[in-house]
Amino acid sequence: MFENDYIIKQINIVIKFLAGVLFNKDTTECYNIKDEKGNITDKGKLCIKLRRLVDEGKINEAENLLFSEIEKNKDIDLLEAALDFYGYLNEKDDKFLEDNEFSHQEVLEGLQDIQKIYNIEDI
Repeated sequence: MFENDYIIKQINIVIKFLAGVLFNKDTTECYNIKDEKGNITDKGKLCIKLRRLVDEGKINEAENLLFSEIEKNKDIDLLEAALDFYGYLNEKDDKFLEDNEFSHQEVLEGLQDIQKIYNIEDI
């Protein structure tokens, strides 16, 4: 239990730090998901879809989608979507994650993989 609490806190620290340094914001949530005409951007659509999949318990599917999108285009907007995704997952309790075949350790590992992809693991 204590180890899991430590992992959750570490994830929060890393995500909030990266959001602050890279996006100059104090939240991990995606914002500015609409363009100047009010249309939802591709990043916005991805953030919404990832959260919906998580809420449906399709966490692995959501993570696969995220990495697939990043593989196609390593855009900074996708890094923001990844921080939103892992921040959102980290808010879920252990039971929800376990019921959906995921864990906070996997959240941390996914976040570390994202950091490697974007070459920011040393920040």
